[in-house]
Amino acid sequence: MNNLLWIEKYRPLDFKNIIGQTRNIELLEEMIEQGSLPHLLLYGKSGTGKTSTVMAIADKLYGNNKTFHVMKLDASDDRGINTVRDEIKGFAEKMTLFNQGIKLIILDEVDSMTFDAQAALRRIIETYSDTTRFCLICNYENKISPPIKARCVNLRFHPINKDIIVSKLKEICNNENLKYDEDSLGVIAELSSGDLRKSINILQSVSMRNYKITKDLCYETAGVPSIKLTEKMYKILINNKYDFNTSYQELESNIINKGVSLSLFIKQLTKVIIKYIDSIESDILANYLNDLATLEASVANSTFGYIYIISLIGIFKKN
Repeated sequence: MNNLLWIEKYRPLDFKNIIGQTRNIELLEEMIEQGSLPHLLLYGKSGTGKTSTVMAIADKLYGNNKTFHVMKLDASDDRGINTVRDEIKGFAEKMTLFNQGIKLIILDEVDSMTFDAQAALRRIIETYSDTTRFCLICNYENKISPPIKARCVNLRFHPINKDIIVSKLKEICNNENLKYDEDSLGVIAELSSGDLRKSINILQSVSMRNYKITKDLCYETAGVPSIKLTEKMYKILINNKYDFNTSYQELESNIINKGVSLSLFIKQLTKVIIKYIDSIESDILANYLNDLATLEASVANSTFGYIYIISLIGIFKKN
């Protein structure tokens, strides 16, 4: 058990343990109780409980008989039209155990399916609606064809509230006999941006290095510069006492040589700029934010290069 990933160890197995999505869970429980479960499209960012919710639906409906009634596919692995025609259609055509009840087909990451596969899926949904319910899961709802969305109840799973994540992390720390302070857990929740799975992964990674959870260790483990360090770099960048070469050396020493992602540093830098927004002239602020957004996009879409450090310094030294 010691080698078990915590995201599996603490994965919710039923509705009452799914956190941060109260309205969606209440609605689904009501549908199941009334025997009126429709086709579903669950969408939203990773780590918000979409897959766990669908598996809880399957457990609620079928209990130990899931093998006969439920099919689950990861559409990112099986996303072509042949999978839809063969595996999905084949399962939909099968009789259920003792010919009782509906079947459930769960398709995860359905936003990665090809256009033709989605068109074929739509036809299967229409054909087998009397005997089968489809639960579709995706991150990006805009990548799902309108005809499929129109045939499903669409449920958005929003990023999980920071306080709810901190509460869950406390529970895990207590179960794992970890020492912590709330500020450190708050840092993890903030770094995960509403993704509970990511926050649990960060917590486990930190715990492997030290049984005391600290803010600095959280930032370091996640490969993100602390706000304190980012503020220091920001003051160097805007201070004319530091010339171009000195600024470069500081960034290289404190950011690049420590293995910090430049993209994540830019995100932190943007937060610091917003913190000092009242002390920055509006036209300069607009230039900062626009240029940083452009640079971040360039960094994200290419391999690392020192040219980006030079560009970053140039944003501040030209204003």
